[in-house]
Amino acid sequence: MSVSNTEMTAAAATETDRNVLRLDRICLQFADKHVLKGVDLEVKQGEVVVLIGASGSGKTSLLRCINLLNTPTSGSIIIDDEVIFHVEANNHGGSLIAPSEVNRIRSKTGMVFQQFNLFPHMTALANVMEGPVTVKREPKDKVRSAALRLLDLMGLAQHVDKFPRQLSGGQQQRVAIARAMAMQPKVMLFDEPTSALDPELVGEVMKAMVELAKSGMTMVIVTHELGFAFEIADRVVFLDQGLIAEQGAPNNVLLHPIHPRLKSFVGRFHESADLLRPFLEAREAQRG
Repeated sequence: MSVSNTEMTAAAATETDRNVLRLDRICLQFADKHVLKGVDLEVKQGEVVVLIGASGSGKTSLLRCINLLNTPTSGSIIIDDEVIFHVEANNHGGSLIAPSEVNRIRSKTGMVFQQFNLFPHMTALANVMEGPVTVKREPKDKVRSAALRLLDLMGLAQHVDKFPRQLSGGQQQRVAIARAMAMQPKVMLFDEPTSALDPELVGEVMKAMVELAKSGMTMVIVTHELGFAFEIADRVVFLDQGLIAEQGAPNNVLLHPIHPRLKSFVGRFHESADLLRPFLEAREAQRG
């Protein structure tokens, strides 16, 4: 039986509209400090969501909850249609993931931290291959081919046999991105991936992430780089005092903010905000 173009298009649209990640009423508390106060967030297949906010707003804490590096006090986390965490408020019922399942669950996400954390005694290629070979026990030949493709995507085809000490900070961070991608995650998580880099190296990591977004990878990114957020995001989410205060398209959230705290936040980053103008003008010129 043949399938019509209309049916295939509808199926593709359904896949694109599918939520890869869903957070319901996520709360996080350390002693008397309420870090997250009931955050709801859905991320669709292939969507790039950027979390912004002042220091202490809860954005990194929220990101770390997604792969259970932080265990929420209550709420639900669903990744790829699997409930990985569910605890009712005040501990009234729910279910915790078994400790033996945590690594399997974390393999659904790839996380890139501020620091690169590469194995110093391994080449770039070996760093990327380590997870699939050791954790997933995949055949080395297959893993090597995939790792070389990822390093090429990151612009590192000429550096596969170099050790971390022979690479710049930007190159090391791109190896870290390739390493996370090698585990074939459903969603990539980035925690301030350029904050530890010298200014001249920031651009190369941003470019690699833009290419990754173009490939269709689902991404959740924490950053203070507003120009980068404007360029890469499908949706920008502004967190304030442990809650989502405003979210929407980059053009709306960053250029036409409504929430007073967001207006103040964008206003304090005058230099970054000025970077938005050429991005906007270039985008409008392309549309014209």
